[in-house]
Amino acid sequence: MADRAGGLPVVSNPFVADVFTDEAIAFDYVNGTIRITLATLKMAEPAAPSPMHFVANARVVMTVPGAQRLAIALFDYLKKNGLDPAEVVGGGEETAKN
Repeated sequence: MADRAGGLPVVSNPFVADVFTDEAIAFDYVNGTIRITLATLKMAEPAAPSPMHFVANARVVMTVPGAQRLAIALFDYLKKNGLDPAEVVGGGEETAKN
């Protein structure tokens, strides 16, 4: 984690929640904020084969400038680590099959 963000100090919080998600399934622009709905793939039945569906498990709400900075930072991070942000690597439709 960075020591500073936007020129301000960052205070670590050991209780911050980690959220696992498979996809960002929706993007909305509401009241000057960008809302990103995150979801996890779930099986409809406990035994395979079973239809898969997405279950929304978190929503990130950011100001437009914050969302723009997130998009640029994520793009830069992926490129720096040898991943092309414009090309999906693995996962995708094949992941949803069981």
